[in-house]
Amino acid sequence: MSASHFFSKDYIQARDRFIKSINELKGQGHQVSHDTLTLDCKGPNQENLCIDIATIGSIDSDNLLLYSSGIHGVEGFAGSAIQLSVLDQLKNANPITDYCIVFVHIINPYGMAWHRRVNENNVDMNRNFIKDHQGEPEGYEKIDTFLNPKSVPPKLDLMFLPWGISLLLKYGFTNVKQWFAQGQYTRPQSLQYGGDTLQQGPKMILNWLKKNLNNTKKVFGIDLHTGLGKSGYDTILVPDDIKEDKYNILVSLFGDHVSPLDPTQGVGYRITGDIHSGIVKEFSSIEWLTITQEFGTFGPTTVFKNLRAENRWTQNNQLNNEKDIMNHWSRKNLLNTFNPNNKRWQQDLISRGNTVFKSVQEYLSKLD
Repeated sequence: MSASHFFSKDYIQARDRFIKSINELKGQGHQVSHDTLTLDCKGPNQENLCIDIATIGSIDSDNLLLYSSGIHGVEGFAGSAIQLSVLDQLKNANPITDYCIVFVHIINPYGMAWHRRVNENNVDMNRNFIKDHQGEPEGYEKIDTFLNPKSVPPKLDLMFLPWGISLLLKYGFTNVKQWFAQGQYTRPQSLQYGGDTLQQGPKMILNWLKKNLNNTKKVFGIDLHTGLGKSGYDTILVPDDIKEDKYNILVSLFGDHVSPLDPTQGVGYRITGDIHSGIVKEFSSIEWLTITQEFGTFGPTTVFKNLRAENRWTQNNQLNNEKDIMNHWSRKNLLNTFNPNNKRWQQDLISRGNTVFKSVQEYLSKLD
């Protein structure tokens, strides 16, 4: 079966296929439970937008694999494809008895359905898992007018490169990258906005976890992303303050794919309010080991330029119809930026997605 088989054309198809896969798994004798968290907004075809959580194995197990996708909306096309391919592999395996797997399918269904990276409130969900939604990086104000122009984007933006280069020369690449990417809580229409309160999706997920992780002792979390790095190559991003013993475990599992979230090293940067740090703080009695598996798509200039153009269009257009807004070239570019229609890229994703998943399965199966 080709890798492209697992990629869906839209949110509706991805969700239908996910539900079908877990039902097939259940029909083959696996222990499966399914919960649906429904948001209070709709998709382009008036479809319900839902976060689907499937538990494979017993939720009362000591050890758990938390496997999530789509926190950045359009990145969910790739994340869903990897999850579907993993479920396909599980159909050929014996039922899991010594740990359990919790699939969280599309944390930001609004973003996936409407081809945005953020949610219905322009919130970057991976900056929202935080209690104090205040402040911004000290240098964000210095680059705000470049990040968030108050006009619709031209297809040929002649000012983009000279303006951007002048800021990089003035402040340095590392500073500009960190100021932009960290997350800000003061400008609701601007890039990297983390919200002024916990959003409905994160709230529902945390409530589900609080209800169900009563007997859990250890969790290995994998959150699937696309965008940063060399095309098709997956970087295993970890907190830059990770303890040495945990870092060594991850290196033993994933080798030189492991990279800290440090703006001076590799493709990453420090962020506030990400899903794993937010969840870990809520469950201090559980031992956590978490990674972000990030698959590269295009170069950083292309990724940023298309992010900027899409938000610029969404915030400044004069249209009233959401479907018309969605059909703009900037949304199509954004979709292709984080979900390239490239068979080699798709093959790399499915292959490495399964490799990393199996490595974590083996790790969990050996725990006491």
